[in-house]
Amino acid sequence: MMKKALCLLAVLTVLFTTACGNPTIKNGEEVIAEINGKKYTADELYKELKGQYGYDIVINWVDEQIAEKEVKTTDDLEKEVDEAVKLYLQYAEQYGMPIGDFAATYMGLSGITDEESLKNFLLTQSKLSLAIEKYVKEQLTDKEIEDYYNDNYKEVYTYREILIIDDDDADEKISSIKKALKDKSDEKLEDEFTDLAKKYSASDTASDGGLVKKAIQSNVDSSVWKKIKDLKNGKATTDEIKTDAGFYFVLRVSKDEAEKLDDIKDSVKDALVESKLTNDPTLSYDALTALRNKYKLAFYDSDLKKDYDSDLKSLDEYKQQLKDSEKED
Repeated sequence: MMKKALCLLAVLTVLFTTACGNPTIKNGEEVIAEINGKKYTADELYKELKGQYGYDIVINWVDEQIAEKEVKTTDDLEKEVDEAVKLYLQYAEQYGMPIGDFAATYMGLSGITDEESLKNFLLTQSKLSLAIEKYVKEQLTDKEIEDYYNDNYKEVYTYREILIIDDDDADEKISSIKKALKDKSDEKLEDEFTDLAKKYSASDTASDGGLVKKAIQSNVDSSVWKKIKDLKNGKATTDEIKTDAGFYFVLRVSKDEAEKLDDIKDSVKDALVESKLTNDPTLSYDALTALRNKYKLAFYDSDLKKDYDSDLKSLDEYKQQLKDSEKED
């Protein structure tokens, strides 16, 4: 898309900068080419390019302008984007490809020609995502925030975990852990569990004996969370818990006091926004539509307006399909 946009802009630039020297036909239209006696005008070229690329180029440009208005380029955002660019450049080097070819092949992006164009693209996309998150956050109600807090932050636990990846050695490791934990006295159970976590766990908590401090429900696998709630302090699961990440053993250390909503409200709102955007596949499009309306987007070209209206209609139809699917479930 970026490549198409650049091509269109380049052609239009040529047209506008050379128009004065071009011949015209009776109705005053600029002639840009002639073959076998047939003249092709700038208006014909515009219609052709608009038909192929126009709507996508315009709507992408509109969204870029919204992103620039809604989100400032901070040092933290620049740093985040620079790190992403560096990572993509490393990948491109590993594949022995120029960044443009890598972006087209593995990122689905045409028009990336160098590090600077990649950075500009990633920065715009990051700002657009932040603009969407900002809009969704502004629409949150006090009840939504309080309900999410009650559902996810009122219960807090500190626990230890052992994660075993589901690979060829999994059964052997699980058997060893069960054997080591069996019949351990309460005084020695946590010490033994800590040592086993350091030895076997694939979690990033392994070096700390699997310790997870002040965990809340939204950050823990639902199956693991249920076991933690059922355990008493100082007790561990006797069997592995199967999850998408692998197999878990957990030991509950303590049930902790929950932080007050007023003290963590920003974090709760951020988590709620992330949850809403993850669970509602249409919310980001609704937010974009609302932002476009906020900036009074209007199409004066009938074809472009028809394309935009068609997009909105398709979105409404998709939302209805999701609702119908939920009813069937």
